[in-house]
Amino acid sequence: MRTLTRTTAEERRHLPLSTADVAIRAAEGDDSGERFAGYAAVFNSRTAIGNPLRWGFYEEIAPGAFTKTLSEGDARMLVDHDSYYVVSRVSAGSLALAEDARGLAVDSALDTGLSYVSDLKANIRNKNVTGMSFGFYVVKDDWQLEQVETSDGQTVDVEVRRILEARLVEVSAVTFPAYEDTEAELASVASALVSRGDQAAIEQRAKFRPELRDLLQLVGSASSDQAAEDVVPVSRATAVVEERGGLAVHSTDTSDAAWDGPANAGDLPAEESALRQAHAWVDPDGDANTRTAYRFIHHFVGVDGDVGAASTVACTTAIGVLNGARGGTTLAEEDRQAVYKHLARHLKDAGQKAPELKAVGSEPGESTRETSTTETASADADGTEPAETTRTDQDAIALRMRGLAARYGLQLSSS
Repeated sequence: MRTLTRTTAEERRHLPLSTADVAIRAAEGDDSGERFAGYAAVFNSRTAIGNPLRWGFYEEIAPGAFTKTLSEGDARMLVDHDSYYVVSRVSAGSLALAEDARGLAVDSALDTGLSYVSDLKANIRNKNVTGMSFGFYVVKDDWQLEQVETSDGQTVDVEVRRILEARLVEVSAVTFPAYEDTEAELASVASALVSRGDQAAIEQRAKFRPELRDLLQLVGSASSDQAAEDVVPVSRATAVVEERGGLAVHSTDTSDAAWDGPANAGDLPAEESALRQAHAWVDPDGDANTRTAYRFIHHFVGVDGDVGAASTVACTTAIGVLNGARGGTTLAEEDRQAVYKHLARHLKDAGQKAPELKAVGSEPGESTRETSTTETASADADGTEPAETTRTDQDAIALRMRGLAARYGLQLSSS
């Protein structure tokens, strides 16, 4: 019997230039070539995630945390976490990642045939690139309570999270090697708390950040068998499933260029990672490796299949669909709000004010009709569907959980 829905989410950590030791050096045995060198992570270095004295925690990465992922994974090096700007890749032989006594060392080829690699080299030399970052999933961690002394001489209890094993996704040279805003910090804290599954830890932090109390619905309660039976599993077929419904908010480059939804969809490879980057919603019951499981494509896609900037035109049009235009949407309300938040963030990054999300039924044209598989799989000229459709008999609790997961950028998984 299922008792809890456990969540995991991709997290990011950052190192400033002084710690990351970013440098351009001559390639050995090749006088004409240059390589990128630096550290994406440093072992046993304590970092504050959020406000550790109130709603955050301290974090350390244990030596050996990347051993398994380096032997099994295929990480990329990017610029500012943007998959459009791939500098190198492990499987291509252009990226070497290794653990040493200090941390996770990065050694990357620099192909100046790529214009943005030439820009990267110049920006490093001009000190415009100021650090490194890495994206990862926590596989195993340990939490301990410690006492620290504050600046006013008070002794307070803080929690320290030690990451014992992580699955590496990518490393990045970054312009801002720090959290952009408090919302990003909060999302990182929320991800760690739900993965931990400790209700008391959430309640303690919710005294200072009340919105964290919503996470209790994701963690659930193992004390009530009936409550456990009321929770509909996201999937009973696999031990871990990816985030479904509204996909997590992320910041990327944006573009006001003309938008052709079908053309971009046609260039998009049928790979889960690319599909997730390009869309704002995935069917909870669909095959995550098929295009028909996804809705609201809004990213430009290169002819080589790389997902690039978000289209402000597509984002604005998609919000119109959420508000009832073009036949409207029958997404559950939690998913509708999650998709809106995703699209609105891109518009915010572009310096534009997103149209307001209207209440369901506020527009005469809004539709709740069901559409056929063929109809929902087709996209018109701007890449959004005539009407978005999902099941109407979803369990209310499961819908609420997916909505909360989308809000905090988490991924639901079976336990």
